[in-house]
Amino acid sequence: MACFFGSSGTAFADPVDLVLRDGSFSVSGTLTSYDGEIYHIQSEFGPLTLAAEMVVCRGATCPTLSASAENVTFSGDASLNSALLMPLIQSFAKHQGYSYQLSQELAGQITLLDPNNGEARAVFTLSDRNSGEAILDILNDQAHFALTLRDATSEEQAALKKDMFGALDHPQNSLVVGWQDLYLYSQPSNPNRFITMSQLVAMLGEKPGLWPLAAGRQYPAILTGQEDQTLALKQLLRVVDDIRPMPPKGVHTPGRLTVSTDQMTQDTLVQVSLGCGPQVMPAEVQTLAHPLQTPIYLIAAPKKMQSISRAFWAFLLTPEAQDAVQRLGFTSRSPEKTEIHGQSGLLINAILNTDMDMRTEDLRQAVLNLNGYERMSLAFRFLEGTQIMDAGSQANFQFLKQLFMRGHFEGRKVLFVGFSDSQGSADGNVQISLDRARAVRATIATLLDDAQLSDGFEVLGLGEGLPLACNDTAWGQNQNRRVEIWVK
Repeated sequence: MACFFGSSGTAFADPVDLVLRDGSFSVSGTLTSYDGEIYHIQSEFGPLTLAAEMVVCRGATCPTLSASAENVTFSGDASLNSALLMPLIQSFAKHQGYSYQLSQELAGQITLLDPNNGEARAVFTLSDRNSGEAILDILNDQAHFALTLRDATSEEQAALKKDMFGALDHPQNSLVVGWQDLYLYSQPSNPNRFITMSQLVAMLGEKPGLWPLAAGRQYPAILTGQEDQTLALKQLLRVVDDIRPMPPKGVHTPGRLTVSTDQMTQDTLVQVSLGCGPQVMPAEVQTLAHPLQTPIYLIAAPKKMQSISRAFWAFLLTPEAQDAVQRLGFTSRSPEKTEIHGQSGLLINAILNTDMDMRTEDLRQAVLNLNGYERMSLAFRFLEGTQIMDAGSQANFQFLKQLFMRGHFEGRKVLFVGFSDSQGSADGNVQISLDRARAVRATIATLLDDAQLSDGFEVLGLGEGLPLACNDTAWGQNQNRRVEIWVK
């Protein structure tokens, strides 16, 4: 307030009139604050708030509405700031018609300029912090956004929820910008270079955790790496036990497993299989998805966003932004189509991961129903036994809505295909997978004019058929509880 009114509280004594721009309504009262977008007044009706874009302020204490630059601060991982966030801000500037200028004095600062008069419209400042520090910054009102390589811990979520409207996983409070690959490396003395996902979960979750037996030897598993990356891996695998500490310096640790976002030398890289058993097919026909992909979260501070911040938040879920995420080397929501008859790896993986009680006829029918369709990479995932989507899937609707509105599916048949994990009966799983497909279609219908979803937009439930991963871990079950979009 001081920047508009000075520091004296008596400046608010005189009343102001807030008049709708068409003159149809006005209200008088004492101006208590103005943040550049919202007027707060104490009126005869009690405290009122009105958007500046809707009203004209008249009176001696009305603020001077000269344009001022919006200051936006991001706290986040240094590598993500430079490799992902800064290029996205530049893409946003171009998309919105701004010019921009990088600061020569302060690394990580970019100013968005009005191309007509050269005035600064916004100053975006990127501060390099780890995920815990970044979340603390928004809690302490030192940053507007936190860019994190991992999800907020339960303690962090509780602290954020005190001041945040709704749950942290609500799309207005946090969103997944994209996904980043995690890589695992063993020690040169460890002969293990291939493990299944269930073996990895057992290594990190059991006490004592042990590597699979290889060359007649077995080593205690010790997870190492940067804190954010080790925690991201454990969140991904749904392993909640504390990380076992490293042994004293100088002690030989052939069981050390290092997690990193960097793809380093290949001779110690540990490959993780999506299957239920040993690798039985060549790498070129395996599914293309990297199994260890961790979401990159952008968490908003628990306060109202200003206009350019809101525009940037919305931009992140546009096809232009997601295409940029893909070009920058991360996994995005951008649609990539896969034909079922051209992906032997998908079918082989599905057959190998299918439980023995899966009816052959159901698997046969699944392939027949999808023949001629192409699978999009975008998927919606669900909590166990429910039609409730996980946090990463909520924001997918805004992205999918824009694809519909831009005619991406015009003239095509669209199939919402639901799948389940293997928990429960085969018939029950078919029904719950169908219900999930219907839930996704219904949500899209509420975002669009329902007439846009013609008879060509159908639903199909395939139950536990065509699993992406083995069902013997919580991670695998989560991968399999999904709704996919297939087009023809």
